[in-house]
Amino acid sequence: MTMKSCMMVLTLLVIGAAFCSPVLSAPMGSDPPTACCFSYTQRKLPRNVVTDYYETSSLCSQPAVVFQTRKGKQVCANLSEPWVQEYVEYLELN
Repeated sequence: MTMKSCMMVLTLLVIGAAFCSPVLSAPMGSDPPTACCFSYTQRKLPRNVVTDYYETSSLCSQPAVVFQTRKGKQVCANLSEPWVQEYVEYLELN
């Protein structure tokens, strides 16, 4: 292969790589988005402010439940806490 041919192949590879970007987000339509918690809430949330929940990804360093509140806030909670388990069961039934 000549130097000119090598440069042409290298140029095409660089241009091709520029248009190929890896997708690191969750699949289309997946709900909820991938999120990790690094600390848990220290207080029990009033149940009437919690509207929904999801569990964090198994890829996260510590397991958690993320509660969504009426005001749109997300609060990380420890699934081993009895009140958290109670809220999850309640939300599953309603």
